[in-house]
Amino acid sequence: SRDPGTWSGASARAMWPGLEALPWRWAGGAALALGLALEALALLVRGWRRRRAPRREVLFFPSPVTCTAALLGEPGPAPCLCPLPHGDSPLARLLRRLLSARRSLELCLFAFSSPQLGRAVQLLHRRGVRVRLVTDSDYMVLTGSQIGRLRHA
Repeated sequence: SRDPGTWSGASARAMWPGLEALPWRWAGGAALALGLALEALALLVRGWRRRRAPRREVLFFPSPVTCTAALLGEPGPAPCLCPLPHGDSPLARLLRRLLSARRSLELCLFAFSSPQLGRAVQLLHRRGVRVRLVTDSDYMVLTGSQIGRLRHA
């Protein structure tokens, strides 16, 4: 007196011939390998997203005056011998971040008068990085503005 809703081995064999011939160990191993591969893929995607996540850092200006020649110059055999401090500063961190651009750089500045930023943008342009700069037209002619210098680059 079996319940008609339950499966028996005989009915399963009738529905799927060759079920007994299936090597269950291989099927279990394949299922395990597929599960591990999907888990590894999920970890890789998560890691890729983390690396591509935007960095958020607050920099305060005006920055203490420090030497940025090592960041903006060609690598040389001797360290810079200028009298300025060679420590980290907000400007140095900003320059490092800008110089890490590989494909494009977009800057939106009210006034662009920093020679160090101008030099960094020129270096990126020479490396083939696409640079887009948005600035206030009234401040383009400001004394010390780097816009004219960049237009000639």
